[in-house]
Amino acid sequence: MKRSFLEKIKNMAKLTVVIATVLTVAAGCATTAFASTKVACIGDSLTRGYLLENEADSYPAQLQKALGSDYEVKNFGQTASYVIDDGTLEYVDTEMYPKSVAYDADILVFMFGANDIRAYNWTPKYFENQYAEVVETYLRSNKARKIYFIIPPEARDEYFGLQRNAVEATLKLAGRFGATVIDSYNLAIGHPEYYMPDKVHFYGNFYGKLADLVASAVKGQTQGTEIGGVRFIEAAEETITAEVINENNQLFTAAEKAKAMRDEANAGALKALLAAHPDYETTGLWD
Repeated sequence: MKRSFLEKIKNMAKLTVVIATVLTVAAGCATTAFASTKVACIGDSLTRGYLLENEADSYPAQLQKALGSDYEVKNFGQTASYVIDDGTLEYVDTEMYPKSVAYDADILVFMFGANDIRAYNWTPKYFENQYAEVVETYLRSNKARKIYFIIPPEARDEYFGLQRNAVEATLKLAGRFGATVIDSYNLAIGHPEYYMPDKVHFYGNFYGKLADLVASAVKGQTQGTEIGGVRFIEAAEETITAEVINENNQLFTAAEKAKAMRDEANAGALKALLAAHPDYETTGLWD
């Protein structure tokens, strides 16, 4: 017996529901299977999401949610890595580096400096030039790419150097590549509760705010300001208590004092380095 037209319509409706359900489940497993824009997040432990119990709390994972299915975001963070060529672990020597280059992303988001800035021979010029050498290796094809440099948040441990000292160098770096600078400073500075016990790494609530800031930049929803021809995007200042402001000031004072003590202790080693490699800031120390 032939099915009635009404029965055919009902069966088609059921089939549509089944297909929609399958697609929904598939989307939950691989939301970026058909993404048109690839985003590579490249950096150290702050990109990796070191010490997080759930990788989904890392900033690249949360950036994926913020950007949506039109984008595919990959996390190429390598804990403890540096861009300067005498760092304990150079990023270009890690397994993440070739993977990140091979990914051939449309958008490159770099966040280095948290480790580099505490090196005994760190200078803004050295950092800028070494960072540039790494970035250039991603640009060997003629593919059009957008580049973003994130200035890392400040640590609350005086052992780590102040990222404020790298702002000018990062702006100069961005100028070389027509890139955008995203400054994370205001996202964390008034929130001691975002920091893990080591006072260096962060919980997912901070990374969520960072992901939202990066997503707004990528989507063109936040224009920022122009500094020396470079687009500079910073999070809005937040209202924080007088107690936290006072604590921050004490931390900055302690960090500057610790840096001065390290500089004094390392003066002999730095003098020897300059004698052996007077142009290291420009050329680097190793091939």
